[in-house]
Amino acid sequence: MSNLNTVIDFGSKNIRLCVFDQSSEIIYSSNVQIAEALENKNSENPLNKLIRDAEKQLSTHLVDVNVLYDSSKINFIDFSIKKSFDHPTLISKCYKSLVEEANFIISENNFKDQVLHIAIDNMIVGDNRKLETAFHDIKTKSLILDLKFICLKKSLIHNLLNKFKENNLNILNIYSSSYVKSILYKKNFEKKNNLIFLDIGYQRTSALFFYNNKFQFLNSIPLGGNNITKDISNILKLDLNYAENLKLKFNKDEYGISLNKNSKSEINLYREVIKKNISIDVLKQIIEARVDEIIKLAVIQNNFFKNNISVDKPCIIFIGSGSKLLSNNFNIDFNKDFSELIFFEENDSKICEAGINYHRSDERFLVKNHKKTKKIGFFEKFFNLFSK
Repeated sequence: MSNLNTVIDFGSKNIRLCVFDQSSEIIYSSNVQIAEALENKNSENPLNKLIRDAEKQLSTHLVDVNVLYDSSKINFIDFSIKKSFDHPTLISKCYKSLVEEANFIISENNFKDQVLHIAIDNMIVGDNRKLETAFHDIKTKSLILDLKFICLKKSLIHNLLNKFKENNLNILNIYSSSYVKSILYKKNFEKKNNLIFLDIGYQRTSALFFYNNKFQFLNSIPLGGNNITKDISNILKLDLNYAENLKLKFNKDEYGISLNKNSKSEINLYREVIKKNISIDVLKQIIEARVDEIIKLAVIQNNFFKNNISVDKPCIIFIGSGSKLLSNNFNIDFNKDFSELIFFEENDSKICEAGINYHRSDERFLVKNHKKTKKIGFFEKFFNLFSK
């Protein structure tokens, strides 16, 4: 069954797995919470268990996988490159080589990072015309490409490769989970010109900016849903695991069964409020305060946001597990800075679907991993440096 494609969303808290057939239909899916698996000392490695369970159900071995991964150490680079030609040249024949040249320059001069994604922002021909696609039967004597690069620390990639190798898995591709999700989800908002996807994860939050349906900027910070849990734990003097459960229960039941004293749920918010003298208002304020800080650091203080807010107010779309804490009933300080706040419903299937859609897109072929160059000595490095 080598015609199967496996996508694993490897998060800090959850690991999601989906196996797709050739028509991109899900034939198997599963997930595991890392913390719960590690707490049980008798349980096997959560990644290994996820794979072995899938292999039993599918009656085949899974070896090659595509991994969705995110980190606060993801970097964004804006880069423009120009090429002039002696004779008019078809754009469709030269733009890919120009992308490769740009990728090479970024890779060689940004040696601590590896390029995960390349997005073409603008394509400008000699007469300063902007083209939407390279597949025009147009000749030009010069071509300018404005490119967006998303990069990840090579040390993190190395650790990821080793972790999967230990579980007899080979990573074919690593994609930014936030990026591929936003690429898929923005199709639901095609009538909106100015979009920000705020992906609140467990230990990081990523803000992705789109304008006129084009990706423009990415900013990632080391704050996420786990910071909210820690705040609740510290301020209300609660056990960390208890604070996490209370946080999730509060969001789920705030306007439902949360104040129903007859609820048989594992954590009955009504009973907990009475027993531990917890103020619902204080709990809500703790969550709102941290969410405000996340929005401020990831979006409001970002220079790209500051420079473009005057054009038209963006619509902000909340995604990620951490965003499930929020609803329209929350009072966010920065409401006035956005035209609309949308809480997008996502699930394991949608997340993995974003991965397979990107994997089968034309854009993913823009990134080509370069072979390692041979090691050179000190004097050769010295000569090369001053011979440029």
